[in-house]
Amino acid sequence: MAEYIKASKILYDMQEAAREQMERERPSVDDLMDNNIALMVNRIDMVINRPVTELDDVIYTSNPCPSDRATLLRVYEAKAGDEQVAYASSIWTVVNFKSRKILKVREINMKKYTMGRYRNPFGDRKFRISPEEEEIMEEVGCLKVGRDYMDDNGHMNNIKYLEHAEEFIPELSEGHYLKEVRLHFMKEALYDEELIIKRLRKEGAYYFRMYKPDGEANFECELIIS
Repeated sequence: MAEYIKASKILYDMQEAAREQMERERPSVDDLMDNNIALMVNRIDMVINRPVTELDDVIYTSNPCPSDRATLLRVYEAKAGDEQVAYASSIWTVVNFKSRKILKVREINMKKYTMGRYRNPFGDRKFRISPEEEEIMEEVGCLKVGRDYMDDNGHMNNIKYLEHAEEFIPELSEGHYLKEVRLHFMKEALYDEELIIKRLRKEGAYYFRMYKPDGEANFECELIIS
């Protein structure tokens, strides 16, 4: 039986599709960086409709969506033939790379982009880790931010957060897969920082939080198992 592809790999391929779309239709990520414009992710919500394996011929696509103010919306889809095997939505902030000033989306010339229609797979349903739940979270490990973890903006790549959370879900090596992934990014992790990883396990679900060296939470997620 072929192994299931992890959610982090599916998300990686989705984001590569986004990069390729930007490279093809312009402006690309490098074009934006040349103009000191960076995109910083706030939230990613993903559903995986069935297990995906290396035997599946999956096509990944991604498009930005009509956006306003400083919030850029983007959606992703993974299809095997006519079957949608995964879908994700994301929210990004547009910033000046040097000054860190928040910019308006109109700073990006999106006229050549093929646009998508934004839909959050979870609708208005939010998740939060309550103070009471935070109190009972267990420390399960730490993460040293190495150079190979860095993204174009000089922060830890968002895929790495999910990759490390997956390491602390034993069911993923026992024939299960993640069917729902909700990632919230609060504060950038910088090179050489050591993050503390905490976990709360519930029936069919895992919650993770990561903390910077000063104790500030910089990432949290809700991961539902099938």
